[in-house]
Amino acid sequence: MKTKLMMVLTMLLLSMSTDAQIVFSKFKFTKDSPFGAFPTRKGLDVKFKNTSGKTIKKFAIHYSGVDEINEAVCSEIVGAVNANVKHTKFRVINFTGPFESGKSKSSWTSAVFYYKLKVKAFPQKVDIVYMDNTEETIEVTKDNIKDVFPCLDWIDVDYEHGFQPSN
Repeated sequence: MKTKLMMVLTMLLLSMSTDAQIVFSKFKFTKDSPFGAFPTRKGLDVKFKNTSGKTIKKFAIHYSGVDEINEAVCSEIVGAVNANVKHTKFRVINFTGPFESGKSKSSWTSAVFYYKLKVKAFPQKVDIVYMDNTEETIEVTKDNIKDVFPCLDWIDVDYEHGFQPSN
């Protein structure tokens, strides 16, 4: 009896943790070039909904720019703006709430990526902190991408090759 009760409680806790998430209906780079002044500059357009039963305090999306041949690429301007910052294929964008359960929000952020060719934003994971200070990390996989990012298709990203500028 005790074992069955523990199994039921474990199943209940696991099912509650899988419901706690956020869903992105939009996640893409957009043209961010007022009057054609900065043709390589891209903004990030994001729309999301808190589908968990808790209020989200803040979250961070870890993502990369991916070119047309599915290679992760570096933003070209990082080293020019700050010589101490290394070029990286991995980027993070942070959002601070509170974001109420069941509510949607849109956000557009300017100048998050500089790249002269066509490039897509592709997420790796989402780190979430709830108002009760519990945390959750959602690793984006081929199996769950449509649950978390229904607006995106899976890409087998090549992180080894691709544009890596020299400093």
